[in-house]
Parts: sequence; C-alpha cells; structure tokens
Amino acid sequence: MPINGIALSSVAIGSILVWSGIKGWNLTATIGQVITGKAPTGTEQYTLTSDISSGGIIGTSSGIANDAQKYVGHGYTYGGAPGKNGKSNWDCSSFANWVIGHDAGRAIPGYAAGKYDGSVHGPPTGSWGVWPGLAHIKANELQAGDLIVWAGHMGIAISNTQMISALNSKEGTKITPIAGYGNGPILCYGRLK
Repeated sequence: MPINGIALSSVAIGSILVWSGIKGWNLTATIGQVITGKAPTGTEQYTLTSDISSGGIIGTSSGIANDAQKYVGHGYTYGGAPGKNGKSNWDCSSFANWVIGHDAGRAIPGYAAGKYDGSVHGPPTGSWGVWPGLAHIKANELQAGDLIVWAGHMGIAISNTQMISALNSKEGTKITPIAGYGNGPILCYGRLK
C-alpha cells in the first residue's frame, strides 16, 4: 500500500502543534527544536509564577463566562500575549488563557493553577483540545464557561448557542453565535475538570 503524502504531512503538522502546546513553545520554536534536536532558548519564560493579586474570580463555569464578557471590545493580535496587566492585544487562545489561567486562577495546558501571568502567549488552541484537564462533552451538554475548540480557533461559551472569543484584528473580542465562527469542524466541546 503506498504512503499517502497528504495524510503523512497532516500527521506531522498535527504532532508539531500538539508538541508545541504541551511544551508551551510557539510554533516557530517547536519547528526549530524538531530540526536541531535542541530545546529553544528562553523556554524558562513558560515556568514563571504569578501573583493573582488582581482579585481573581471564582473559578466556576458561570464565573468564567461572566468574567470573559467584560473583555468585549478588547483588541486582537495573532500570537499576542495579554501582558501582566491584561491590556495588550491577544488572540483566541491567549484570551482563553488569560480568563481561565489568570482571572479564574485555574490550571491551563502547561501551567499549574494560578501560575499563568500573561507575560507570554501561553498554550495554543491545539493544546486545549488534547489537554487532560478538559473533559470532552457533547454539543447538547454545552453551558456557560465551557470551551469550543476548532483546529484554528476557540471560544468560551456564554450559553449553549453563544460564545465570546477573540476573532481578528478588525472585530477584536466579541460575542457571536457558536455556529459559523470557527475554522472547519469543531474538534471538541470541553468542560474544565
């Protein structure tokens, strides 16, 4: 049986995305690690601790959804990190990282509870879909505070039909219907464990 080059390439790309999420590295650093066999320099930035003295929220599902909504209108930059004060532009995954990891003080992929401080982007979208701290649920079980993960986008549910996410540089962070706003099929609906 001949090897399907497209399938093999897809598996390789997926593996690199998952590995970058697990390690907390950006995609370029991960590709460099694969090519050179050496860990990227400066990876210690992903083990920073933080002081959640900004009055974090109760880490409940409804608390996460309510907190996320206060960021409607926040700016978007692909690959952006929120910054330690949460005022810098972010993308869809760094928005979720900020709300869940910083504001709620919950664990996120690659970070223990209360350790994400926004100084770096943090885990990318792909790592959320495979993270053991996220229980996969059915679409009809979706509730406020759950996550919707596509291959290239993610959002925080505020109801079973609406979410808030950082969309693009034109629209920023906003509330939208869940249907029709991701890239391709939904990979998972997830609930924090």
